[in-house]
Amino acid sequence: MQRASFTKVISIILCGFLLIYFGVNLVQSARNPLRTAPAITMQSEDSFFAPGVLIRDETVINVRYPVVAALVREGERVSVGMAYLVSYASEADREREMRRGQLEQEIAGLELRLAADGGLHTTASVEAEIRQGIRDLGFAARQGDLGQLEDQTIALRTLALAGDREGLARRLETLESELETLFGAAAAANVTPIVADRAGVYSARLDGYESLSPADLERFDVEIVREILERRVSPPQHGAGKLIAGSVWYYAAIVPEAEAGHLAERLVGSLPNRVTVIFSELAGVEIPMRIHSLGVPQDGYRLAVFSANTALTETMGLRQTEARIVYDTFTGIRVPHEALHRGEPNAETGIAPAYVFTLTVGTAEQRFVTVLFEGPDYYLVRPDMSRSTDAGALRDGNTIIVRARDLYDGRVFR
Repeated sequence: MQRASFTKVISIILCGFLLIYFGVNLVQSARNPLRTAPAITMQSEDSFFAPGVLIRDETVINVRYPVVAALVREGERVSVGMAYLVSYASEADREREMRRGQLEQEIAGLELRLAADGGLHTTASVEAEIRQGIRDLGFAARQGDLGQLEDQTIALRTLALAGDREGLARRLETLESELETLFGAAAAANVTPIVADRAGVYSARLDGYESLSPADLERFDVEIVREILERRVSPPQHGAGKLIAGSVWYYAAIVPEAEAGHLAERLVGSLPNRVTVIFSELAGVEIPMRIHSLGVPQDGYRLAVFSANTALTETMGLRQTEARIVYDTFTGIRVPHEALHRGEPNAETGIAPAYVFTLTVGTAEQRFVTVLFEGPDYYLVRPDMSRSTDAGALRDGNTIIVRARDLYDGRVFR
């Protein structure tokens, strides 16, 4: 009975001590509310969205043949006199020609395999080649590269017979017999190569806007581009693709008048003539472009024309689209609005120094900064090295004091 009473008294005393401890801390927190945030490096951008149309120097390839196929891949550059298309008398001739190409490729692989090291390969080396071939096959499938996918499939069929010299010889004999039977003089007469009469980048994609050219940009204004964006046309019926001359292409975009000043500073001002354009269909692909021209205001908008000599093949499938135009990028340390303090303005320059306080081993330290960018509830800053030493500069990972009473340099928090 006495032990139970003693235990109860001890429990009451401990509870009293805990209440006093938490009460004191609560009062101190109310009198001096300390709140901190980590110093984190981040990036912010000044940008806006603008609808527009892509313009290139394009020529439609008109053909009179019933069946036409490309000998070059999408985005491949062709030269004058180069055979880049082939015509067939019928669909059956096209399928036969495709099979001939597969046969010739596989025959060449078999002959190479038989000739290498007398056809002898270790199991380990063959397995390594097969594993690499499977990886290449998967990569081609993910990229949607049908030509590479076919090449890797044929290569894997040959690898499956590696080390079996008799099997390789039988397979080679079978394919040569099929090639001789399938492809003779009569079949060759039904296949006609088509050579390029001009140089350019080949694309099989047609959208009906190939008649637009860079020369048209001089007459373009906001209303004309709006009409192009709303219009829907059909691709040419007898087109076998197109050739894109040169490497420079353009994006004619309708930009808000409120954003046009940022572009004018780069077109005719002292800032570098460069922006980053991110098309909605190519999320994550950042394309550096120059401001080619900036039109006059029209109902709160202007026509801005951007040009680039890179990413031609990546953008060949785009015409009417929307893009995000990034004209400034800032990288700095994120500081909450409440954590930034201003000193007395300089008598000569009128500039007030900016600084924050960091908490280092329980002590507040003043660190001067330069504001780079203001967000909705934060600033991006960099250390002001004209007022700080290397040891006293704000760095990523510091603990920033966002709020505290009686805050000053050297203040000790307990």
